[in-house]
Amino acid sequence: RKGQAAIKRGQHHYPANRTDKMLTYSIHIERAFDTLVALGYLKITARGHYDRELMNDGTSRSRLTRYVAGEKLLDLFAETELKSVQAIIPPYITPEVIRVQKKVKDENSKFTQTIKLELIETPETKRMRSNLEIINKALLGHWYDIEINDRELVDLQRRLADSKEDERSIRFDHRTVYRSFNSTDLTEGGRFYGGWWQNIPKEFRRFILVNGKRTIELDYSNMHPTILYAKAGIPRPLDCYSDVIEAEKIKPHHDPKELRRMIKAAFNAMLNSKRELKHPPDGVYPSKFGLTWQDVSSAILAAHKPISDSFYTGVGLKLQRLDSDIAERVLVHFASSSIPVLPVHDSFLLHDGYESELEEVMHDSFEKVVGAAAEIDAKRRGSIFSDVDTTIGHAFGDPVTDDIHELLGSLQGHDRRLDAFRAMQN
Repeated sequence: RKGQAAIKRGQHHYPANRTDKMLTYSIHIERAFDTLVALGYLKITARGHYDRELMNDGTSRSRLTRYVAGEKLLDLFAETELKSVQAIIPPYITPEVIRVQKKVKDENSKFTQTIKLELIETPETKRMRSNLEIINKALLGHWYDIEINDRELVDLQRRLADSKEDERSIRFDHRTVYRSFNSTDLTEGGRFYGGWWQNIPKEFRRFILVNGKRTIELDYSNMHPTILYAKAGIPRPLDCYSDVIEAEKIKPHHDPKELRRMIKAAFNAMLNSKRELKHPPDGVYPSKFGLTWQDVSSAILAAHKPISDSFYTGVGLKLQRLDSDIAERVLVHFASSSIPVLPVHDSFLLHDGYESELEEVMHDSFEKVVGAAAEIDAKRRGSIFSDVDTTIGHAFGDPVTDDIHELLGSLQGHDRRLDAFRAMQN
């Protein structure tokens, strides 16, 4: 019972030129999905619908059909099996480890759609495939989970399924990555996607486990501004997203962190857009701070005058090619020793015992690709006992049973899944 799953029921989602030839409409929907619903093994909880109009906040009213496991399906599993079943599902291996696709706007509506472009094979793509094979082999040899209890995981799944922005889910079988480019010459994009850990909210990443061990996350600070200032031969500001707008212009009693996030989103949108934006991009709301979009855009251009000619040129996608090449170096370094690293664009998660080596490799990779020094931030989880109330009872919590059966019965899903994965490996 892990929340709702979403499925595309429209026949247009299953064209003849799909990469996965087995995923056809007649097999996937008419035979498999509809039959399992009719037999009571799956239960539809919300019918999907398509709406051309956008809501006031810019999000779509369209929704995918959502469903959950029916009682007949759940009854086939014991309670302990329900906690571990995701670990014994064969890992999903994408048939395309290198993709070329871009978003285009529908002429008849406000919506954009992603279209696939033909990949031209070159020595460079062969090198990328070889590196992806090394990276994915290392990823498949280990188990990744979230150290939250079963109820919290259900709540998180529900939160993701109900998201207005997009319908996501945590699929523990998605443990490999691919590279996605935005141009056929492979000069734009190239970032790594595909891992389930990229779907969860940022605040949950600190709970990620690798083989039951806690992780550290390191990321590049102000990465794209650092690259642009390095190319201009000018030192960048200490923080490119703070103190951009004069304080007297901002609505009082605002949250400085929220303002910084807004400026960062606007900064990146201005780099990615190939034309000047007349209105704020999706997810950017200047009015919350008493500002107009023109206030924000002008302030960013003024604060970053040395690199102002880079805005509204679409250079952001070219910068993604650079940051993905940096990521490739980091991932291959560890994967060559069968050490898994979980990429999230410009940040990396791995067992916290490798923190110093990861930081060294990140610095070295950045310098080799960009020719400048990088600044790296660490996101730590905190003390293992930070959430324990030491004012009542024993310092490590109230006494618990020493009955082995009761202890085993209280294991959380992440414990069960790790045990099941190890059994499968053996």
